[in-house]
Amino acid sequence: MSGREDGQAGSTRRAFLAQIGAAGIGAALARTAFAADVASAPAEETTNIYFEKKLKAMRLGLYRHPPIDIIKDGFRPVGGRCADFAVIHHQGREHFFYIERRMQEGTPFFPGHEILFGHASTPDFFTWEVHDPVMLIRPGTWEGAHVWAPFILRNGDEYIMAYTGLNDALSQNIGLASSKDLFNWKRWDTNPISPCKDAPWAAWWPDEICSCRDPYLLRHEGRIYLTYTANTKEGASCVAMASTTDVKTWKDHGPILVGPRTGYEPSLWGGHIQGSCESTVLLKRGDRWFLLVGVKMYKQPGGFYVFISDRMDRFEFSKALPFFDGGICEIVRNDGDRSLMAGGVGGCIKFGQVNWSDPQPKLVLVPREQLVNWQSVKPLIE
Repeated sequence: MSGREDGQAGSTRRAFLAQIGAAGIGAALARTAFAADVASAPAEETTNIYFEKKLKAMRLGLYRHPPIDIIKDGFRPVGGRCADFAVIHHQGREHFFYIERRMQEGTPFFPGHEILFGHASTPDFFTWEVHDPVMLIRPGTWEGAHVWAPFILRNGDEYIMAYTGLNDALSQNIGLASSKDLFNWKRWDTNPISPCKDAPWAAWWPDEICSCRDPYLLRHEGRIYLTYTANTKEGASCVAMASTTDVKTWKDHGPILVGPRTGYEPSLWGGHIQGSCESTVLLKRGDRWFLLVGVKMYKQPGGFYVFISDRMDRFEFSKALPFFDGGICEIVRNDGDRSLMAGGVGGCIKFGQVNWSDPQPKLVLVPREQLVNWQSVKPLIE
């Protein structure tokens, strides 16, 4: 070994030893600081028992009261996102029940995905509390694989939830549940209501994938009307209607909006060239009926469209008008011709307003000051 090389080696060894020394000093100081912290803390606060309990409280606090900016980001549960949701007012709070989407890939059909409804509430639109989830799937039944798209209607002194269930074959059906407090739900023994079963216009079967989902309930002139997503025998996605006076016996009214018969090309991760007519809202303002439908038009961006008619049971697909660029929409409060609505944006819930007297009404997200103004508007149902 040359003298130069030996000198370099010596220098390298000295540098290495110096680094070891510095590291050792740093580690010793860290141990000293840690020892000081431990020594100054009450003995019970340094055990693993305390650690676990404290961490539990920290995690639960974050989950129950997520720090959100409703205007900028919207609401979503920690660790998840919201798909189809329902909103109902109860004892000074708006309660939201939503498909809790906890997945990376974009399809809800895989086993274990979308198996319960998340539940959160807010007294003022800005601060939120997340409650325990409800309506877990029941394996081996008509709702054994997934539960989707709840909608809630007040009925006397209780609330009725209409929701979608899927069995292991991915056959979709609709059932009902009741609650007096929105926290404890009882499924009806008469479930499912099967509005498509034996309907002469419908393509539906219990042992293969088929559409019968996304229920919406509307009380009108002594009857409760149900709109939902289905397929015609010719293969067109449609919005169908049924009605009842006792929430037990249902009358079929057939499709009220029929989409194209062809052009549905599947894509594994979404972004279909054309999509189903789903997640409806039906309402009347003045002498006009409005049907809001989430749909992907042929080679057009997906979103919500509004269809306008002079009757509640007939809408023309060719007369679709853009309504909202986001996902599911639900009415939160009404003020004359205006409504405050909650809309889905990127898996989060945000708020917007619409004026139904406009020739072509659109939902526009509200800034903070407008949302504050809606706090003083009377809730839909107290």
